[in-house]
Amino acid sequence: MLIMNTVYLSVVIPAYNEQARIADTLYIVKDYLSKQSYSSEVIVVDDGSTDMTTEVVRTIDIYSNEMKSQEVSVILENVKNVGKGFSVARGMLKANGRFVVFTDADLAAPMDNIESFFPYLEQGFDVVIGSRRVGNSDVKNKPLYRRIMSTGFNTFVSLIAVRGIRDTQCGFKAFTNEAAHEIARLQKTYRFSFDVEQLYLADKLGYSIKEIPVHYVHQEGSTVNPFKAALQMIVDVLKIRFLHKNLRHRQRANDNVRS
Repeated sequence: MLIMNTVYLSVVIPAYNEQARIADTLYIVKDYLSKQSYSSEVIVVDDGSTDMTTEVVRTIDIYSNEMKSQEVSVILENVKNVGKGFSVARGMLKANGRFVVFTDADLAAPMDNIESFFPYLEQGFDVVIGSRRVGNSDVKNKPLYRRIMSTGFNTFVSLIAVRGIRDTQCGFKAFTNEAAHEIARLQKTYRFSFDVEQLYLADKLGYSIKEIPVHYVHQEGSTVNPFKAALQMIVDVLKIRFLHKNLRHRQRANDNVRS
């Protein structure tokens, strides 16, 4: 069932033990949104943090009266740490916006990237994803070992799950409300390979996908072991086809839109 949208943009931010930077993130996001002509909402999903992430988010909303033109943030709390993918899906299901974007709590892809997404969404694309590997994308401070790992992982993904997408893992993606809700309902991968599953589902469901360049500044501070996470992601990607083996390819609704 389609939602009659009064909110133009929903911003979903998954967070786990982000008390050190979630305040800065929300001030930046809300300041940006408060200057726009469209209505918006911010949905923070706390993935079972053991620090004060949720309390910081609530405090910011209490004392951010100068940003009255925007909705107060919605804070969702997972009872325990389930995974970034679970948190993103939960936020997407909660979103009321005509368009739904999720961004990482570190804002490695700054919010102003969204301005280059809107023309494609308005044109009719269902999913628009930020990419660090196409066109004139601008990537700063990303360590060489992460570049090598990213290249290898995306090559693997293109062979196993999603063809034609050069960067599945950039933490800045936008969806129409319909696509966001349907993909989130079907999503079964809750850790770091959820991006791959979402794009796999988008393709199977016939949604049109556009990959566009972004400005991206690598941020340190992650508590995740990149090598351990990479191994788990490979295992998860191998499972994706099995998890959705009964899902048939659907004809793209708008054949005039091509990725």
